[in-house]
Amino acid sequence: MKNNSRHWYLWVFIAIIVCGFALYVPSLHSRTFYFDDYFSIQNNEIIKKIDIPRIFNAFNTRSLVGLSFALNYRWCTLHADGYRLINLLIHCLNAFLVYWLIKSTLYVYAARKSVFFCRLEWPAFFASMLFLCHPIQTEPVNFITQRYVLMGTLFYLASLCFYVKSMSMHKGGEAKQSFYYICSLITAIAAVLCKEFVITLPLMLLVYDFYFLDVGDGAWWKRCRRLLPFFIIVLIVPLLLLRTPREAIGTADIADSHFIQTSRMPAVRNHIDLTRAHGSIGRKQYFLTEVNVMCTYVRLLFLPINQNFDYDYPISYQVDKKTALCGVFLLCLLALAGVTYTSYRIVSFGILWFFIALSVESSFIPIGHVIAEYRLYLASVGFVFLVTALIYMRQADVKKCHMIAALILMGFSLLTYQRNKVWENEITLWTDAIEKSPHKASAYNNRGFVYFEGGNLTQAIADSTKAMDIDPHYAGAYNSRGFMYDQQGRLTLALADYDKAIDIDPNYAEAYNNRGNICFRLNNFSQAMADYTKAIEINPNLAQAYNNRGLIYKKQNNFTQAIADYTKAIEINPDYADAYNNRGNAYWQQNNLPQAIADYTKAIEINPGHAQAHINLKNAYSQLRQVRP
Repeated sequence: MKNNSRHWYLWVFIAIIVCGFALYVPSLHSRTFYFDDYFSIQNNEIIKKIDIPRIFNAFNTRSLVGLSFALNYRWCTLHADGYRLINLLIHCLNAFLVYWLIKSTLYVYAARKSVFFCRLEWPAFFASMLFLCHPIQTEPVNFITQRYVLMGTLFYLASLCFYVKSMSMHKGGEAKQSFYYICSLITAIAAVLCKEFVITLPLMLLVYDFYFLDVGDGAWWKRCRRLLPFFIIVLIVPLLLLRTPREAIGTADIADSHFIQTSRMPAVRNHIDLTRAHGSIGRKQYFLTEVNVMCTYVRLLFLPINQNFDYDYPISYQVDKKTALCGVFLLCLLALAGVTYTSYRIVSFGILWFFIALSVESSFIPIGHVIAEYRLYLASVGFVFLVTALIYMRQADVKKCHMIAALILMGFSLLTYQRNKVWENEITLWTDAIEKSPHKASAYNNRGFVYFEGGNLTQAIADSTKAMDIDPHYAGAYNSRGFMYDQQGRLTLALADYDKAIDIDPNYAEAYNNRGNICFRLNNFSQAMADYTKAIEINPNLAQAYNNRGLIYKKQNNFTQAIADYTKAIEINPDYADAYNNRGNAYWQQNNLPQAIADYTKAIEINPGHAQAHINLKNAYSQLRQVRP
């Protein structure tokens, strides 16, 4: 039996890997990063060195994923397909854990009540393939930054699997039981260092324990005692959020916070709200909107069509007819979970899993985006429980059950393959989003940025202008178009757009820095200095602003302050070749040729194609030979 079980596990894993790669071939060829990937990976200097304390400060509650990005960078630098390959492998591992979890659950439940009419490995295999092939998983796999979700789910499922294994061990296996229990605790700790939604793990364990595991000795306090460590572990999440450092990257600086700054000290955090995320809407509006969103999620699980990377979802400000109907539907689902507890317990558990998994991101805790497909990743396991039970609990010919399962898998696989074609590049992705959300300004602005990166300035400007037509108060679109005008040499238009962006958002650090660049080129050094200083005040980690302000100090022959700013830029971004080159120039002006040569050499080491650094290094060596013949 043991050998047979091992063979099952092996063949299931092989099938998952083969099917996963076959489905994701179109998107695996993509060599581009998307949206938050630019901040989390491409332009994130933190991941370019395996410096664990620095990674921990930057990623905070998601530091384990940050470490995985750093390891990924060491392996494949900035080749996006390498990151996407790792995401796919994690997704395949998650599908295998789904097989393990559901197989274990079916065996535990079958010992109490026989409700399945075939070998239990087959429903578990179908469940793992359903999780693997579902089109809703294409976003977290292809959107590299959402490795947060993939890894959080990986350790979440692993913790649950180890817990079930430890609690279902036969008497006499105390050593193995303890081993699996400790593994469950370790993976729970790993989960809380991936993403915040994993704080639902203790509740999920409690519900699973109540549904499927015997109390054992009959003492409820023993059940509570073995679950208590998990409730303690998840306290790590709020504690880490409360100590979120100023240098945390945007995708890891989650909770709403406020800063104060005085002339004697840098910006410090003086307030943080753990129950609200940055840039979120009101609590009431968010909850009412999420009532509708939850119904959309149910529809996407059963009928995954019209998927969208950037939904233009309407905000609900009051309990209208649609919201009321959605609320009634969700209450009916919860009632169904209660009604089916005795006779169809797996169905009941699947429904509760869906609600528990979404309880953090679809409740009273407002988040910037009201809907995102990657939030369904963990919740889809509940859907898998439900569908598996509905198919294989029927008293029908087993071949018919297999046929129904195969048809579902083929249909979902086809949709997944087609959806992955949309993820082949950014143009197809944002064009698809625009077609489905024609009144979403951000979709146009993001596609405009892609056109700009590809050198199509005309189309880029057209898209940014369209974004402004849709939303005249979209500061990011004005900043983007201003940068495009700057590249065309249309400085007057660029200045006007930067002014408008700053007028809309007075705390837009990048817009101040960009406007400073224009003023610098127009020899308006006083205004440029003011803009760079303001950008640094708003964002003390904006390396470009320090480097640019250093250029002005150098023009004013204030070489000491210039070197200080260049050094600060290098501290923030150790791979900033221009800052090394500029600091080398400042050292040269101070007749410190050895340090200048060291900086030019470092700039060339970082960027071998840095022509100016090569020229400066050659001239510096020439002068050094004259000084020391």
